[in-house]
Amino acid sequence: MAAYHLCRARNTDNARGQLSSRDRVAGTFADGCCDLGRGIQSNGLEGGVTISMPAQRILVLTLSFGSGHLRAASAIAHELSEQAPGTEVYVLDALENCRRPFRALYVWPYWMMVRYAPRLWKNLFEARCSREAKETAPSWAFRYGCSHVFETIEHFRPDTIVAVEVAACEMSVIARRMRLTDARIINVITDHQAEPVWVKPEVDLYAVPDTGVRDELCQWGAPARNVFVTGIPTQAAFRTRQDSRVTRLGFGLKANLPLVLLMGGGMGPTRMDRIAARLCESALPMQLLAVAGYDRKTLKRLARTNTKLRNTLRVVGWTDKTAALMQLASLLITKPGGVTLAEAAESRLPVVLFGGIPGPEKLNAEHFEAARAGIVARTLSEAVRTTEQLLRDDRRRAFMSRQARQLARPDAARQIAQLALGTFNEQITTTVQRISSRA
Repeated sequence: MAAYHLCRARNTDNARGQLSSRDRVAGTFADGCCDLGRGIQSNGLEGGVTISMPAQRILVLTLSFGSGHLRAASAIAHELSEQAPGTEVYVLDALENCRRPFRALYVWPYWMMVRYAPRLWKNLFEARCSREAKETAPSWAFRYGCSHVFETIEHFRPDTIVAVEVAACEMSVIARRMRLTDARIINVITDHQAEPVWVKPEVDLYAVPDTGVRDELCQWGAPARNVFVTGIPTQAAFRTRQDSRVTRLGFGLKANLPLVLLMGGGMGPTRMDRIAARLCESALPMQLLAVAGYDRKTLKRLARTNTKLRNTLRVVGWTDKTAALMQLASLLITKPGGVTLAEAAESRLPVVLFGGIPGPEKLNAEHFEAARAGIVARTLSEAVRTTEQLLRDDRRRAFMSRQARQLARPDAARQIAQLALGTFNEQITTTVQRISSRA
């Protein structure tokens, strides 16, 4: 079998970017797996506490249904490498090398529904919740369609599997039931609504965004003592102040105009191009930058937008400068992905929410709006009108920025890494959070 990168943690927020030299640890798994050593490592925690522990192997498993899951997985992997440098970490996107029939029958129908028949997806998701479904697909479909995942688990021999998507949880549990592994399983939920499929007797711990999701899981049978409210993990770059001058130079932005940042989730359905076109025509001076991620269709539509209108539009695909752009922006217009909103909260960035996928994204939007950190726009015209109103009202944007700060959970990735490493101390964490909230 080919060599694997065991640590895919990044020093940036680019979940598919190049690995830095310090984050590369290669190990070859031939027919006889090589053991890279399980010595004693030093793990630094807050308050100068140092714990010695045996090195571990941790698999961070996700599925790229949108870029948020990839960014969350990368954030956790980076934090694991920071807390325990000797830990062997492997980030695996199960969809990256899945079989074409699996993609055709499991992945493409989802995108078709959310793009063209969102009500059908809404009904399907609600039915899964109401009947407390135990699976999103039969176990044989995962074993056949994502056989490389089970091969990786068998050869990598993880001590812990961190599942950052519901199907990742299902595959981890299937591997346990097939006796391919006895690894601990930790579920990481990145939306403000869960579903019963997440709850399995084989799952050891759950990391959730808020108490509402904790209560849902407990209602479906998860032991309360195993559910930890950590928040949604975000990249380390969001916890560091970026140089605004460098960001402006890098993207050709002006210092005397407000920046409106548009994001569409990286891979999902979006009306970003239509909103951008309308704002380019606005009489209100502004500059727009649209991040299309890997959505090639949206990228092409944005590129066709008339650039000779009043306001300038710059278009990028995937970028590892999301944190810098969010810190520079006056306003974010986005569909309500859980990770994107967690990043906006850390950046203290007011948000106009549009085009949410029925189900968890609707709850994400309601969560942000209830905190008065964002405004849900139900139509294209409403999104444009709300954007113009907020750009004219500095005081309201400042208030929304303060409200967004209250939602931020900058320690989420660190706490999830501690759960995976077995070093999590809830009493210390609660104290740190209480001090941070008063700062």
